[in-house]
Amino acid sequence: MELLKAYYQKILSLLRLRAHAEGLEISDQVLRFVYIEGGVWKREAVRLLPGVLEKGKIKDAAAFYAALRELRAKVPTRGKEKLNVVVALSSVNMYSQVFALPSMEGSDLDRAIDLNVQMLSPMDISQAYYGWQLIGRDEKSLRSEIAAAFADKVIVDGMIQALYAAGFITVGLESRALALVRALREKGGGIDPGRSYLVVDIDNSGIDFLVVRAGKLYFEYPNAWADISDDKGQVLVAKFKEMLAANTRQVLNFYSQHWPEPLAGILLSAVAFEEEAEPAIAGSAMALPVIPLTLTMGEEVPPEWFVAFGCGLRGIHADPKDKEINLSGSGAVDTYHDERLLDFFALWRVLIPVVLGCLIVMYAFANNFLSITASSLESSVAFAGQRNESAEIGALEASSTAFNQSVSLIANAESQINNDYLMITDINATAAANGVTVDNISFQAANTPILVAGTAQSEDQIAAFRNAIQSDPHFGTVTLPLLNIQGTTGAYTFSMTFPLSPSGF
Repeated sequence: MELLKAYYQKILSLLRLRAHAEGLEISDQVLRFVYIEGGVWKREAVRLLPGVLEKGKIKDAAAFYAALRELRAKVPTRGKEKLNVVVALSSVNMYSQVFALPSMEGSDLDRAIDLNVQMLSPMDISQAYYGWQLIGRDEKSLRSEIAAAFADKVIVDGMIQALYAAGFITVGLESRALALVRALREKGGGIDPGRSYLVVDIDNSGIDFLVVRAGKLYFEYPNAWADISDDKGQVLVAKFKEMLAANTRQVLNFYSQHWPEPLAGILLSAVAFEEEAEPAIAGSAMALPVIPLTLTMGEEVPPEWFVAFGCGLRGIHADPKDKEINLSGSGAVDTYHDERLLDFFALWRVLIPVVLGCLIVMYAFANNFLSITASSLESSVAFAGQRNESAEIGALEASSTAFNQSVSLIANAESQINNDYLMITDINATAAANGVTVDNISFQAANTPILVAGTAQSEDQIAAFRNAIQSDPHFGTVTLPLLNIQGTTGAYTFSMTFPLSPSGF
């Protein structure tokens, strides 16, 4: 059954109906990228200069774009195509919360969850992207457990736009904690995914305590390095060990007050202070074993790569409509579907002439067969009679006529797809050349105006794009009212219309 499923997924991928995504972790210090090539996981990283990102916010757009392009260039085997990615923003503070509701189904459950999510939001809900997922059901109390997460919309939109401009399409976006828990759940070595664990994650941004039950994240308690560093920004070992032991005791007490089942152990993932962390945790662990977290990926994976691999595991069967928390927003999902549609048309633009060629060959063989059959019928007319001969020949002629009509319909379909694809490709190429991101292209027919809406970093880029379209012989006069140009934080949105020239495509 699994073999059939694998073949089915491969066929869908070849037909551009389903695509996988790679894993990308973005922190203030580094970009980490994992992808599968030839059935083997590969890793690439690019260091960021200080000040390029601050708590996930883009402070130097040019330097960040250059770093992303450098990362994209490290995967030359994918050509110039945009790469689908599941992204974890490790330096962004993403608030998460688990809450319970009485067991219900359908629209009642959705309405109850939306109401609770809006009440839990740490910011104005209109300024946030949020997501939720059902993580468990308590059959005794007849209650459902739901996990919700929130992210600043401005930070997320800026990151997704920067990724798209550099050649990446965001399929999913999540917190560092969710990606790490997925890696533990699917590839954790020496652990039972059905039991409960306390995960202590020490990385470049600080210390994160995670409560994981049956492979799902139930609680997160983050500590930034700034909270324990001295006036010079240095973290003293003694202060680190003291804080780590105290926080471990606090989280263990919190766990015992909220959940009945015992912890199976404490999992340690440490990029720094590993030698100091393990004895400090063990001294406060109430006899629980302290287990270094490892991943069974067919190779040794350093702890700093766990989050990127967690994103990559989600991307193996990438689908923006999956049931895991996705904080990328509806705009990113629409962009993903638009790119998939263009990719689908690009494939069939090549396949249709091949299919037509095969049909022509089949037509030649069929025509030869029909000619031979007609001759045979004529030679036997004296024995079968005129009426039978006419009926046979009429049936053969009807079959030939139907076949010719099918070939004509396919040729017409190819012509229409080619024209629409060339027009969209021309507009997108002109936009990219002038630093403009096209968000929407719509048109009804060849004699109606084409509407283009997009985003740019400056009004000069919009003007350059308008002039480029104006000078394109395929299009007519461009209409771009000043009211259609709107300034937002760090960008400008616009919409303009223009007709298709009589020559067209």
